[in-house]
Amino acid sequence: MDDRYFRRLSRAREIAAMRRRLTGPLPRIGLAALVAALGPALTACGASSVTTTPTPSGSARHAGTFNVTVNFTGAQAVQGSLTTPTVGATCAQYATNALEWTIGLGPELGNPVSVDGASINFLISVPQSTFHGAGTYSGNVVSGVSVGLDTFAGTDSTLTINPDGSGKASFASYIGTTSSVDESGTIAWTCSS
Repeated sequence: MDDRYFRRLSRAREIAAMRRRLTGPLPRIGLAALVAALGPALTACGASSVTTTPTPSGSARHAGTFNVTVNFTGAQAVQGSLTTPTVGATCAQYATNALEWTIGLGPELGNPVSVDGASINFLISVPQSTFHGAGTYSGNVVSGVSVGLDTFAGTDSTLTINPDGSGKASFASYIGTTSSVDESGTIAWTCSS
């Protein structure tokens, strides 16, 4: 792996963290504004170009909502649902925009949500270099899985993105930091505007 890979990975994580910080009580900014602000930095990190789809003025705050269903098994079983807004992109744009999947889908980073009485967190993301639109991805696409005080890590995960922005991700045999029992699960979502 060359140094450019790690700089891009680091930049993608910074963007994801920024997105998560902006989803708190402060107003959200549109994707176009985020890309415009970060475009020079992305170019400096070796990205050859940044393509955006302008966000309609009325949808800069929330263009849609992900209705997410989780089903985790293993160290702690968790079944339930949550909602999380899209950021400046329509549901269909999430199926075609690499930047949206570099930023990812999941609860706000560092702010787990309560589902089925358990505090959980996760991030579903696809590296911009491997994103090809609607379809199936595998490898380390589900990360940051936490249930309660335990964090789970692994690389056995898959993701399917549908043309309408809906999809499903699964992970298997993620190893816990404090638990001797692995965690596996599925995360499915629909997207509504």
